[in-house]
Amino acid sequence: MSAVRKKSSGLVALLSRHAAAFGYVCREVLPVILRTGRRPVIFSRLTGMGDIICTLPAARELMKRHPGATFLYNCHPDFAAVPKLAGVAGRITSLKDIGSVGHWYRFLLGGFYHFTHGDDTPGQVAQEPMVAEFLRQFKLPVTDAHPALPVTAAGREKALAVFAENNLDASALVLIHPGPSWPVKEWPRDNWTRLVAELRARGFTSIGQLGVGRYMNFGKMEVPPVPGAVSLLDAFTVEECIAAIAQAKLFIGIDSGPLHMAAATRTPAVGIWGSTSPQFFYAENVRNHFVVSAVPCQGCYHRLPRLHWITGCPHDIRCMQEITVEEVLRACLARLKPAG
Repeated sequence: MSAVRKKSSGLVALLSRHAAAFGYVCREVLPVILRTGRRPVIFSRLTGMGDIICTLPAARELMKRHPGATFLYNCHPDFAAVPKLAGVAGRITSLKDIGSVGHWYRFLLGGFYHFTHGDDTPGQVAQEPMVAEFLRQFKLPVTDAHPALPVTAAGREKALAVFAENNLDASALVLIHPGPSWPVKEWPRDNWTRLVAELRARGFTSIGQLGVGRYMNFGKMEVPPVPGAVSLLDAFTVEECIAAIAQAKLFIGIDSGPLHMAAATRTPAVGIWGSTSPQFFYAENVRNHFVVSAVPCQGCYHRLPRLHWITGCPHDIRCMQEITVEEVLRACLARLKPAG
């Protein structure tokens, strides 16, 4: 009986996948074909914002293979602004099992490009920065540099207005991003408090804290403000956040999407790294001011067997706990000119 139930369950799952893929084709693919007479091209990376930013150089190159085509980008809806701002898609979709569309309905597509990273695949790990890996995946000219993201006039106007409302000096702005993220990526809150106090003691008093009160993997989350920093929690859309970071003299953050924004706007940045490793995400000229934990298990996510974050760190997140305020402060001061 259990074998029958298992087979029945598998059949139901398969039919559900077919139904979702067929629905997607009816909603998104066929209307493009009927309207333009051409098959659309799909790009896909259904993960975090930083990953999507890293696909952009490859997407821009791939667009050259399909002149005049309509491009769809399948990603998490929270990050729809990124491919739109980058000009690589006219429409954003968010089908979880987009691979079924690429598999069963490939004949209706001008191209199907699902970006995969070494750490996505069981039994494999990353070998190079994401930007380079995504380019290499489709035999494109390889670079490891982050793409430039545009700062819109509307985004910049809103960012400057928010800074003015909060008495933040936009000409001497330091932005921090403590999270939220996976607990294994976060630096202790007390360390952020001490870091902000040390910066303020040295004359860097225009400090804002970026963040949102929810995270794509966990939903709504409490994000306590860091004393000494002005809370800008939920103050910006993605477009406005890009503009805000572009205005900053320094961005300080954990492994997260806003750190990728800093790289994409060429904003000086200090990243704080433990369970993940910056060499698999950033070019050397960007990461040379990052602070990386010195514990032996650092970068566990890129090792086999991979440590699963869902079950918790067996070492009490020692990698992030042991990064000192003094280390991060030195990296920050190396990127800041003396205040005053």
